[in-house]
Amino acid sequence: MANIVELRQLTNQELSEALEEAREEMFNLRFQKATGSLENTARIGQVKREIAQLSEVLQKRTWAVNEAAKVSEIAAALDGKDWTGEARYIYEDGLWQVTLSDDKGKSLATAQVDLNKKRRSTRRQRENVPPVVKVDSYEVA
Repeated sequence: MANIVELRQLTNQELSEALEEAREEMFNLRFQKATGSLENTARIGQVKREIAQLSEVLQKRTWAVNEAAKVSEIAAALDGKDWTGEARYIYEDGLWQVTLSDDKGKSLATAQVDLNKKRRSTRRQRENVPPVVKVDSYEVA
């Protein structure tokens, strides 16, 4: 399986297909294990890891788009429109580049999202301080 850098370069469709194939392979491996015909038991762990990596990339893309859509100015631009969001990871900056566009492909907004910002650690800190904003910069078209 590809490493995480290669996985982040795949499209959502390709990731979904790879995830479906990995889950099907896991089902087959478990079936072989139950019947006693599995020779390479280490493959189960490898496939579990593949599934986890694929799921993580898909989930983080969705999370980045949702964080960008929470910004009030972007939310106002998206209000009442059918829109889609795409996110790709920029390694030089360590940020997710999110592009929000309408159903015709016209860009409505772009944002730089840092999903690594941590929330406040204690309850008291969370009560006294506003929530952590994960969007570093954005531009509304």
